[in-house]
Amino acid sequence: MSGNPVAIDHDELRLLRTTAREVFAGTPSLATLGEVGLLSLLTPEESGGAGWRVLEACTVVREAGRALDGLPVAGTLLAAAALAGHEEHRAVLDGLLGGRTAGAFHEHGGLVRGDDGWTVSGAAVVSGALPLGGFVLAGAGDGQLLLVTPEVADVTALAGDDRLDTTRDELLVDLSRASATALRAPVVGAGGLKDVAAVLACADTLGALEATAERVREYLIGRTAFGRPLASFQVLQHRLTDLDVLVAAADALVRRAAAALAAHAPEAPGVTRLLTAYLADRAVAALDDCVQLCGGIGFTWEWPVHHAMRRAVRNAAVARPRSLGPDALRASLEGPRPTAGTNDDFRARVREVIAKHAPFEAREGHRAPKSAEQEAAMRSWYRTLYDNGLLGRSWPAEWGGSPDHRPLDELVLTEELIRARAPRPIDQVLLASHTLLRYGTDEQRRRHLPRIRTGEHIWCQLFSEPGAGSDLAGVTSRATAREDGTWVLSGQKTWTTDGHWAQFGMALLRTDPASERHAGLTVFIVPMDSPGLEIRPMTTMGGAHEFNDVFLDGVVLGPEHVVGEIGQGWSVSMSGLESERFTVGGNVLLLELLLADLLTVTEAVRDDGVPLLHGPETLERITQLRAEAEAADAYVTGHIERVLAGEEGEAEAPIAKLLYTEAYHRTARLGVQLITRHQPVPETARVAARRLTDAYLWSRSLTISGGSSEVMRNIIGKRRLRLPSAR
Repeated sequence: MSGNPVAIDHDELRLLRTTAREVFAGTPSLATLGEVGLLSLLTPEESGGAGWRVLEACTVVREAGRALDGLPVAGTLLAAAALAGHEEHRAVLDGLLGGRTAGAFHEHGGLVRGDDGWTVSGAAVVSGALPLGGFVLAGAGDGQLLLVTPEVADVTALAGDDRLDTTRDELLVDLSRASATALRAPVVGAGGLKDVAAVLACADTLGALEATAERVREYLIGRTAFGRPLASFQVLQHRLTDLDVLVAAADALVRRAAAALAAHAPEAPGVTRLLTAYLADRAVAALDDCVQLCGGIGFTWEWPVHHAMRRAVRNAAVARPRSLGPDALRASLEGPRPTAGTNDDFRARVREVIAKHAPFEAREGHRAPKSAEQEAAMRSWYRTLYDNGLLGRSWPAEWGGSPDHRPLDELVLTEELIRARAPRPIDQVLLASHTLLRYGTDEQRRRHLPRIRTGEHIWCQLFSEPGAGSDLAGVTSRATAREDGTWVLSGQKTWTTDGHWAQFGMALLRTDPASERHAGLTVFIVPMDSPGLEIRPMTTMGGAHEFNDVFLDGVVLGPEHVVGEIGQGWSVSMSGLESERFTVGGNVLLLELLLADLLTVTEAVRDDGVPLLHGPETLERITQLRAEAEAADAYVTGHIERVLAGEEGEAEAPIAKLLYTEAYHRTARLGVQLITRHQPVPETARVAARRLTDAYLWSRSLTISGGSSEVMRNIIGKRRLRLPSAR
């Protein structure tokens, strides 16, 4: 979308959130909120407010939603913002800021401008409270703002079956006899104020969803069935995990939209549309599901879950999720993306090297070389990246590292390689380098690191086994010590990426046959041409040779092949994975490239003479996928910021992986479905169609490798949510 829209003071927001939570815990009046300044967060200082503080307003409204509080906080904030600068309405504004009267804000289509001014027709249902001090109507688009005088409007409170939201008063306003006064547009314009209204509605829903997810989790932990806590059953754990992932992603996207609005950023309307598309209906469905998760008690009036669901339905009517049009979808994929802060000079240097030296366009799922010529080009390309100081920047200077290295340089490199569709560094080589630098002997470093930098040596990872994939601690392949100090290797490794053209492998083997799980493991450097080592190719569902089975039958290694201490292989092997912590940040960019290809295909393919992209069903589906990509990017950006600040939360990386890989799969799948349904694809879209097909046939590798989606949910459930074990 764009660069960082506004700096966020996280400490200040945490303090405000704590204060607001304490206030709402005490069942406050609207006047109480006014006294502590919580109703002035969108009103300029010159009008008696605290300034245009959208992030802070979202924080307060989120806590109101969390408490299922009945006060019209959002409506009062918005009405006050609309009245700012209108001295003729000073008394009304003061009443709103002080909480003596309530405000309401409503988008309404019945505004007509005549010779004698504006007239209003129809009726409106709004969340509010009596007495209603300021009722502001916003016209369609970036249209006029009108202040309706409550005294001459027919305002009644809905009751009984006419009122869905049981947590707030709903007011029916008959506008047929109301008088209205035109308001000058505030700084953000009427359209900007409507965007803020949508984001506040989403923040309120987020608060209700967050509190409900916590309530349901606590209930399932405490409730037993079949002799076990309900929360120990994996099917329920995964549903609780999905709730937490939705809350985490929505939190990141609400913050991004609020920050863009606070900075008056040009992309703010687009981000707001993506937020409403992502959260409004998903939250209602998730809260509806929470009723089911609670069983019979969830169906009772007293249990708060259905009240939160009702509130979210009402908020969705305010947020009004709408599909983006073709032009808006394209615009959302253009321009620089929000980042955690990077080195612009380094990014420019990366782009220059790529433009001069990139060997060919990389294919997803076809990353290993297909010929001797392609292999030579790839090795030369990797050497170029090292020689130009783009790879290995974090290494110590004595081994070729760069003194001007910054923590996010690897992220920048990944992003630019993806954007240029150039071959990316091999993960297993990066992992091996990191492990050697941290745990290798001086001799191991002298022998292997220079040859990695020249591209002479490619490495693979001999970790996974037929019975130990995501459950890596279950490896059974052995290294048996002999009296002369050598080791004999036996067993089978599988899913060995690049094993067929690698010179060395980093193997995790069990050296203590009496040990279990994480104990008794050791890491070895294995020459891939060792006697007794056999490589058998595995063909992917996309027809590529990426993986291999590797059989170890009497492979003999000397003690110089051991990396780290004997028996400490789990710590050694896991340390290498730290080098990947920012990789997903760059990979999220793949979602935008996929969406760009999807737009190309759906613009070129026609149905009854009309481009698919212009059909409402296609626009709705692509908007949802674009919203998923934005949510994933917002979450990953926040995750990287927290890592850099030393504030990383539990199991954040698994959440990032779930958001990115599952969105990737759904996007590629829709593309292939549309391509297949409308073959042959026009010539102008065939390259994009091929890329979408490659991505689809590769996408399940992403949701399985590196820990499957199911294992990621298990990790989140155990480490982040502290759900009870089934054992």
